[in-house]
Amino acid sequence: MLLAALQRHLSQLYEAPIEHRVMDFLVTDARTAQALEPDQNSRSNSERLLLRESDNAIDITLYIDDRVLTSLTNLNPYVQLDCRNLNDFLIALEGVSHFHYLIWHAMHARQVTQFELELQAEIDKFVTATLLLKQQGTIDDNEQFHDSFFTDITFADDGDVQSGQRYREANHYAAKYCRSLTRRFPAQHRQPTFINELRRFYRLSQNEKIRSIERVLS
Repeated sequence: MLLAALQRHLSQLYEAPIEHRVMDFLVTDARTAQALEPDQNSRSNSERLLLRESDNAIDITLYIDDRVLTSLTNLNPYVQLDCRNLNDFLIALEGVSHFHYLIWHAMHARQVTQFELELQAEIDKFVTATLLLKQQGTIDDNEQFHDSFFTDITFADDGDVQSGQRYREANHYAAKYCRSLTRRFPAQHRQPTFINELRRFYRLSQNEKIRSIERVLS
């Protein structure tokens, strides 16, 4: 299953294993997801992490629309990632990223913000897509792909001004950080220092992440 493969990828990439399987927390029906989040505005997005607090615990559900998963079954991105399945691949990866990041930090008794989830997901998407496309021989120029990845983007209007601003800020900082990665580590996955940098950054707090991004660009 694609989602399980993505979870293994993130676990290995960041050397951050977790005890829970993403498939055990997955729902794919929009009506079920809405029923689990009745107090929220109805949103048209195809992925979201649903959190409910109960008895000093947090119940987690990951919603990814069945259409997305069906599309990726028919057009396997590990066989060929291209314009036909890239968007759905990034939607699925974003969901797994949110799930994995939240669980890993909870295991280490660390709180995370929604901004952190979005920031890390944007980085995960760029790094993973770049790695896969290079393995498939689709791209040669990391910086050119960076420009298209972070520039050719639209933000869905879900009626929540605060969340919209958060997505834009997360994308802004992720673009800066990923730009620094392409310049500092042109060979990327073939450089151990690149992997070490990703793992270091993954473990930083929100403020530490922002300071780190600003420092490498100064």
